[in-house]
Amino acid sequence: MAENVEELFARFEEHLARSALASTTIVNYLADLRTFARWHADVRGAASSLLELTPDDIREYRRHMRINEGWTPATINRRLQAVRKFYSFAMETGLMESNPASEVKLVARSEPDLPRALAPEEVTSLLQAIQGGRPSLVKRDHAIVQLLLQTGIKLGELTRLRLSDVQLRGNGEDSLLVGEGDGNNCRQVPLNSLACAALQDYLRVRPPSASTENLFLSQDGNCISKRTVQRLIRIYTQAAGLEDVSAHILRHTFAVSTLADTGDISLVSRLLGHRCMETTAKYLAARDQ
Repeated sequence: MAENVEELFARFEEHLARSALASTTIVNYLADLRTFARWHADVRGAASSLLELTPDDIREYRRHMRINEGWTPATINRRLQAVRKFYSFAMETGLMESNPASEVKLVARSEPDLPRALAPEEVTSLLQAIQGGRPSLVKRDHAIVQLLLQTGIKLGELTRLRLSDVQLRGNGEDSLLVGEGDGNNCRQVPLNSLACAALQDYLRVRPPSASTENLFLSQDGNCISKRTVQRLIRIYTQAAGLEDVSAHILRHTFAVSTLADTGDISLVSRLLGHRCMETTAKYLAARDQ
């Protein structure tokens, strides 16, 4: 970023302290503001200034929190309030002429935070967009997206997968071991032909790594991060002309399509790793939206 962010935050902290706020409130404001700054640097680049944002940028952050991160309205609103407080400080100290966050509405607490499912033609467009990506990463990225679409695993579960979790036995017995590897927290998820083919293509070109046994690797040979996966999904969905698509929406797409194919909500619940079917029923309540 253009300005020294830590110095800016230090000035903001001093401003808050002079306002006689409780120390825990100040700590929470700063933590939420740093979350916002990391998102901004990730989306706009490290050289972009926090002091040059517009209301549309703040709305994009609100959309990111709701769609990509799946945070509750209460969490989203708390973080928006921290951003508002920061830009109010920036105005009072002459760093900005207006507060870009003041025009951005908070999320209604009664608003259901339910994902949508991709239509078949949207899935096709997304997979086609991946084929136009960087040649060295196409097979990895295709396998990542197909696993999310065909198994419904969570983003964190995907990034924690190890080579030993992939069980390609053939004869319709291919599966994925998902979880923490400690018995009850693990579940076995079947792999269909699309997921198997994508994984096999990726494993043929996966570079060896001396530092990790994780299945999916970053370009430097380490375990791929959730942020990297979120970024590549955003890049490919934008290339496909799609909006508001995240790993969570790919998981929801799997849930909706599996329920439509099988009519078995208990099966969907097991595959998603839900502890009870009531959770799955609420999760699928948005399938007609």
